[in-house]
Amino acid sequence: MTAADIIARIKKQPIGFACLLICLLGGGWLYYRSGELDVQQAASEAKSAEAANFSSNVGLAKNLREQVTELQAATKELDGRLVREGQLAVNLQYFYKLEAENEVKLVDVRQNPRPRSAKVSYVGIPYNVNVQGPYKNVMAFLQRLEKGRHFCRINTANFTKLAGGDAVVTLSLSLELLGQP
Repeated sequence: MTAADIIARIKKQPIGFACLLICLLGGGWLYYRSGELDVQQAASEAKSAEAANFSSNVGLAKNLREQVTELQAATKELDGRLVREGQLAVNLQYFYKLEAENEVKLVDVRQNPRPRSAKVSYVGIPYNVNVQGPYKNVMAFLQRLEKGRHFCRINTANFTKLAGGDAVVTLSLSLELLGQP
């Protein structure tokens, strides 16, 4: 078949030739694009997951302002319960107030130095506290300390009964109050 024969057939059936050319071009294009099918499928799934995440966030955000306000109020309340390491007089005043409320004698109270560590937001500020008084009052002091205004962790507690008829005890505590450096 020569070039003149091919041109004669094209002129004889131009619609058929055009359809054949379109089919060949379409098949070549599909063959070329089939290699990217997996990539396109993965991209489509990623976009679908992202859209689902956005939809979920929009649904959960309807009460966001109220929740943020509630969290800010709770944070403010918790920050009010923290002690500040540098405010020694204010911190010791807390123990003196507990002493007066529970009618015990505060024999010794010391804020101990805290080992320096990496930059942290909250630390345990160590104290040694010695209290003396009737057993009932000392236990009331301990309970008020546990459930008091500041967050308290008692590391050690030692009771010693003093010699004598009345039930006077000494309580030695090693504790930490949660605070900020």
